[in-house]
Amino acid sequence: MVYIIGYMGVGKTTLAKLLSEQLQLPFLDTDLEIEQQEKRSIAEIFKKEGELYFRMLETELLKQYNSKGIVACGGGLPLFNNNMEYIKKTGVSIYLKASIDFLFTRLKNKKKERPLISAAVDGKLKQFIQTQLEKRKNIYNKATYIVDVEGKTSKEILGEIHSLLGST
Repeated sequence: MVYIIGYMGVGKTTLAKLLSEQLQLPFLDTDLEIEQQEKRSIAEIFKKEGELYFRMLETELLKQYNSKGIVACGGGLPLFNNNMEYIKKTGVSIYLKASIDFLFTRLKNKKKERPLISAAVDGKLKQFIQTQLEKRKNIYNKATYIVDVEGKTSKEILGEIHSLLGST
């Protein structure tokens, strides 16, 4: 199992999908799967049931998925319910890392789709991302591999991931 982790907007879904196609392995996006199972958006789940309920759904899904494949994890998934320890026990994890400025540029126009940042005023969004990254870095840095995505094409990032996976 290969788990792709990192902050929202870094490209986890896009790169995991491409990697699964190249390796001819099943692809799972935890956020999309939860939306399909619940028949509503993550924003709706957060609004009606709250973040803790959503985090429980993530953990259940993570532990149910047991076929070999590529998993694009929601940005917060590794942080809760000892999920990072589970990820480390059951596969290889790749942290897609990016700077605050890179993430801000990608997220500033997508706030409505992202419950954690939907209420952030543009002037405060960059500070919010910085605070979140600081809180999450110790967990994200437990990944098997760290790949900096900044200034790289998808092809370059995938090449780097392939060489890392070839060494495991």
